Amino acid sequence: MKKSDQLPTDKSISTTPFPNSKKIVVKGKIHDIEVAMREITLSETKSHGKPAAKNAPVVVYDTSGPYTDPNVTIDVLKGLPRLREKWILQRGDVEQLTDI
Repeated sequence: MKKSDQLPTDKSISTTPFPNSKKIVVKGKIHDIEVAMREITLSETKSHGKPAAKNAPVVVYDTSGPYTDPNVTIDVLKGLPRLREKWILQRGDVEQLTDI
């Protein structure tokens, strides 16, 4: 198998949003960061003999990264943007290695 056959392609990675949910962003309170969350729409609760009760959406941490964000163009060969690099370096508790 050739190495090029093993590389991911735009077709091999799902970028379809999850059903009944939308990606939202929560701004950090301490640092200038944004945390991806997913707001999941719940169906109504049906009970015998009672009207259906509406349920509030549930918000969960979204680990899918930009892959399920319809506003982002994905290029698996370029990789992900280094969104937190400046913030991490400013903490002063990491050391950057040089290329070997």
